[in-house]
Amino acid sequence: MNLESKRIIVTGCASGMGAATVRAYTGAGATVVGMDIVEDAGSSVCADATGPGSAIFVPVDVADYDSVQEAFGKAVGHLGGLDVIAHPAAVHSAGAAEAIPVADWDRIFAINVRGTMLTNQAAHPHLKEAGGGAIINFGSISGQRAESGSAAYSATKGAVHAWTRSAA
Repeated sequence: MNLESKRIIVTGCASGMGAATVRAYTGAGATVVGMDIVEDAGSSVCADATGPGSAIFVPVDVADYDSVQEAFGKAVGHLGGLDVIAHPAAVHSAGAAEAIPVADWDRIFAINVRGTMLTNQAAHPHLKEAGGGAIINFGSISGQRAESGSAAYSATKGAVHAWTRSAA
């Protein structure tokens, strides 16, 4: 994979798939801005990313409109444009459907679903200005099958799948 000269934003970079994505993209030569709400871990991942590419960290709360707008402005300014957004940022909450507290439901939907919409919308004008690009939303098999122990998470990932098909 050769990503030299590609300008990429990766959300959820502080751990898991987001951290692995930052490492893979910088290893393939991309210039990356990693974003997360967890600043210490996100900064560390970006500082430690090695390869011909490079990464910096910008804090973001993907569930908050103003935070997303500010972070994307900083990121695109640093990158000089945008070619790709990889959006793995999400949270998981285990629990049976009959026992999910409303506050947990609202939190997981805000991060996983609203966060997908907000980051995609923030990326769109910059991708259009660049003449095209890619939005990579991270779904899950959980959004395609019933998971009684992860009902809220599964519902959010189903929404991410539907959003991605519709937005495309």
